[in-house]
Amino acid sequence: MANVMAIFQDVDKCMRCNGCVISCKRTWQMKALNYGEHKTAPDQRVIIKSQKRIDNGPFIRYSCWHCPDPPCVKRCPFKALKKQANGAVSIDPTLCQPDATNASGVTCTRQCTADCQRGGYPKVGVGSDLFTTPDAWKCTMCYGRAGADDQLDAAFGNPLPSNSTPGEIGVIPERAHWPSCVYTCPAKAMTWDTRTNIMNVIATGGYISYVGDGGVFWASKKFVLAAPKADPFVEDHVTPLISDVLTKSVSKAALVPTIVAGGLLAVIARRQINASESATNGEG
Repeated sequence: MANVMAIFQDVDKCMRCNGCVISCKRTWQMKALNYGEHKTAPDQRVIIKSQKRIDNGPFIRYSCWHCPDPPCVKRCPFKALKKQANGAVSIDPTLCQPDATNASGVTCTRQCTADCQRGGYPKVGVGSDLFTTPDAWKCTMCYGRAGADDQLDAAFGNPLPSNSTPGEIGVIPERAHWPSCVYTCPAKAMTWDTRTNIMNVIATGGYISYVGDGGVFWASKKFVLAAPKADPFVEDHVTPLISDVLTKSVSKAALVPTIVAGGLLAVIARRQINASESATNGEG
């Protein structure tokens, strides 16, 4: 049984160098369709945005959440999206056919975007020089180019380099190759590990706030985080507003014992770990 993997971002470490964004674009040969525009679009799978109205952080990664039960997978008439055993929601660009009708008479009306509960991902359009037909684009946790060797697929390009030691690979084969954004981050703000290990880190790492689900998590020791969305309006207007309100409401955090906050977070994390383990056992 494959390990369910996830990407964790320590928001406090991110300095918005955009190394992950550039690495992702180069790895997947994404077309530069929106020069100078910092928003999620068909030509970007991941983006770093500020959660404040003024662009001084905290900086948070925006991408597909890799939902445990992704609605986009269920509704794709051409089965181009798939929930993989390692937790990634992948896309087969050779199957994606925007506006076409399948053999059962169901037409693609970009159901994947309409049904997304995280703000409108995937996007649809010619997003990569690797493929010439219109297709859906989103973060796939580099499925096909990262993970265990038996998960590599030449159709998605060359395997990504390994940043793991042989011992780590032996214990968790899925760590043999890291997603592009993770291994190129100079601030080491992102981690590629099993979902269970990441939830343990969040529970014991002294974080006061975390958000996430499925395959992507964010946490901070300084700020109360608002759940990130992919929609440009939400990330540019609603999220900064929510973040400001939440952060101001806990600006007197000294009045709240850290041990209480940490204890509550640990309980929440433990519940998610138990739920994840139950789901994994059920799949087996």
